[in-house]
Amino acid sequence: MTGQDSRFHRYLAIVQRANQIAISTELDELLDRLLDLIIEITASEAGTLYLYDATTHELIFKVVKGSPAGQALIGRRLPVDTGIVGYTLQQRQPLFVHDVANDPRWNRSFGEMGALTLRTMFCVPLLLRGEPVGVVQVFNLPPEAVDDDEEMALIELLTSRLVTEVEKARLLEDSWRRERRQQALVEIVSQLTATLDRDELLRRIMNYACDLLDVEAASIWLIDRERNDLVLHVAGGRHSERVESLRVPQGQGIIGHVIETGVTVVVNDVRHDHRFYQGLDQRSGFQTRAILCVPLRSPRIVLSGERGEIEGMIIGGAQALNPRDNRPFVAEDITLFQMLALQAATVIRLAELYRETDNLFTRIIDAITGAIDLKDPYTRGHSQRVSDFSVAIAQELGLPRDQIYQLRVASKLHDVGKIRVPDHILKKPGRLEEAEFAEMRRHPLYGMEFLRDNGLLELELLRNSWSALAHHHERLDGRGYPQGLSGEAIGLFGRIVAVADVFDALTSHRPYRPPMAVDEVLALLRRGAGSEFDPACVEALIRAREKGLILTQDERDRAGASAKEHSYERFVNR
Repeated sequence: MTGQDSRFHRYLAIVQRANQIAISTELDELLDRLLDLIIEITASEAGTLYLYDATTHELIFKVVKGSPAGQALIGRRLPVDTGIVGYTLQQRQPLFVHDVANDPRWNRSFGEMGALTLRTMFCVPLLLRGEPVGVVQVFNLPPEAVDDDEEMALIELLTSRLVTEVEKARLLEDSWRRERRQQALVEIVSQLTATLDRDELLRRIMNYACDLLDVEAASIWLIDRERNDLVLHVAGGRHSERVESLRVPQGQGIIGHVIETGVTVVVNDVRHDHRFYQGLDQRSGFQTRAILCVPLRSPRIVLSGERGEIEGMIIGGAQALNPRDNRPFVAEDITLFQMLALQAATVIRLAELYRETDNLFTRIIDAITGAIDLKDPYTRGHSQRVSDFSVAIAQELGLPRDQIYQLRVASKLHDVGKIRVPDHILKKPGRLEEAEFAEMRRHPLYGMEFLRDNGLLELELLRNSWSALAHHHERLDGRGYPQGLSGEAIGLFGRIVAVADVFDALTSHRPYRPPMAVDEVLALLRRGAGSEFDPACVEALIRAREKGLILTQDERDRAGASAKEHSYERFVNR
């Protein structure tokens, strides 16, 4: 075989390998194998490969061979005019350097080859229809490897053959990434509607934002209209514990500008933006490099019934900070964050409406129980204490949170029927006559009528917890009132409140007797367990008492007085 035949077969083998490499649609694998092939045919010791980002005019370090130290640089970005690699891309021509160490264009500070002693270098621009795609550079190759026109033609043939596949793979990877991010956004939006707890909702939004945009941190700022400033309610990312609860005067910083104007702002180098509020970094220890800030604009919300609608408004702003791998924010990031912010603002506003409604409902319940206390001053605070004791029992029994909340409300209302009991019976200091006692025994029924007549039993909250009112004077042996129910016919909430009610009644002051000692009351409850009281509820109360979760009327009064005295001392000694 002649030398020319041998060279032909070598070129054919290389082209076939290039065709095999081109089959791959995975970008990293394609780039890795491309660099391997260039290093092999040039007999080089090491090599690197960069891709060009046309959006930011930067080179991205993608692959390194022959230098373990260079692995740490993968993903790093550098300006397109940096070093020999940048020069080659700008010239759009291959370049051979005979003495790298003494070439003024060589960027030594980058340190991509680590401890490798550099002699020669060959750089090849990757061009597609004359436009830059990337650069390959190989090191310590013999000069004769690229001084032959046929060798150069082979290298240019390989790069032109594979650069098309590189661009296809990059476009495909971009398409997959956009699809994954869109799918992630859809999933995130569905998850946002799964809670109306504002603090939990804000944490989810920021953690989702960090994952979706691949940033170091994200934060939500809401307008505090009372103090006329912006408050950082939650931050996501590794630094979240250091940046919560910060405040910014309204209008200051990039976040203030965005909330005032309603315009999205992206700054990929905050050092060059006069609006950047450096005080936040100084107070948090977080170093902001790039920021994407969008307004939280809640849309117009149409409410049911006669409440009409709530106009759309800017309620705050959201920030994403520092994309990973030092990349800049791009148009796709902005679009995704704006879409997330729109959904987030809607759910945040709904959560605020829910919280307002829940607070209103709680205050109404407290007002009703306060009216009971006003009607029967001897039982001052009884409804609240019974509610607290009932919750402590339920927690010991392991009831789920939703049931405990229902019990908290219903147990406060357990004596609401006493509103209909005549004052001369309710406030009588001595022993009740039989007819008076019969009337008093009707207060659970009156309580149920109160709920029904006011439409409260239509609420799911009370529709499932009414036994706290109706059954709290029933007994397991059937000797209770008003219905004489027994065993499992008595609802669990009724059995819980029965124990809490008796404990508070016996340990509290009454006009006709002093409070009983706690040990006596607990002994009484245990004696009645199984006949009058649910044994599990009795033991749950005792465990809660041992944990300090159940305090008598006197214990609460003393604790409250001590707290007020301590607060006063702190005030006068400031």
